[in-house]
Amino acid sequence: MKKVVVALLVLSFVAGCSSIDRKGLLAAGYSSEYADGYLDGYSAGCHMVGHPLYQFTRNIERYDQDHQYKKGWNDGFTIARCDYAAVW
Repeated sequence: MKKVVVALLVLSFVAGCSSIDRKGLLAAGYSSEYADGYLDGYSAGCHMVGHPLYQFTRNIERYDQDHQYKKGWNDGFTIARCDYAAVW
């Protein structure tokens, strides 16, 4: 029983931030700059809420100079935090 509970906790923890596919973003019509920012922001958002498999990632130079990267980063960061919070 204890193993089942631990397995379910690990599964829900890992599922909290689902992986995002760059190819899917590009296929949906987003620019490569936006997709790069979105992926970095999503990773950072998952990290900020405690997901152990993600790291905080933000290219500061691009964030300051590239509007599409910044918008993608902010969107990804927000979505990741909401995705993860929904699981917990």
